[in-house]
Amino acid sequence: MTYQEAYAKALRYLNVRFLSQEELRKKLRAGDVEESLIYEVIQGLTEERFLDDYRLAVGVYNYYVRKGQYGKKYIALRLKKRYLPIPEADDVDYLDEEAVAEALVRRKFKGKGDARKIAHFLSYRGFDAWVIRNMMEQSSLL
Repeated sequence: MTYQEAYAKALRYLNVRFLSQEELRKKLRAGDVEESLIYEVIQGLTEERFLDDYRLAVGVYNYYVRKGQYGKKYIALRLKKRYLPIPEADDVDYLDEEAVAEALVRRKFKGKGDARKIAHFLSYRGFDAWVIRNMMEQSSLL
């Protein structure tokens, strides 16, 4: 396989979805591209700014913040699964975990929530322990 063929294959992968460098590397390996070509293609795409892990991490983080359904731990896990760094707080949208958790609990449990169920629900969605504790204390008020 030539560099141009590997480069074209990488662009086809990136056309479907923005990928991290490691995600693209794995796809190219699975596509029987030689390791030396993979390195060259990724270097070229990075220099041309088709690949930028930090920019992608900021976008993914902000996407989950805008969804308003997840805590910081969940978002960090999603980033880690995509081999992306955790962006600096100044570069991403602010996530008020307590407000998001309260809105979720109100919508999901409609004032009839068992504290254990609320804790499990919020824990699954990646909220910090202090947020879960506050929601459990407020569960009788919701």
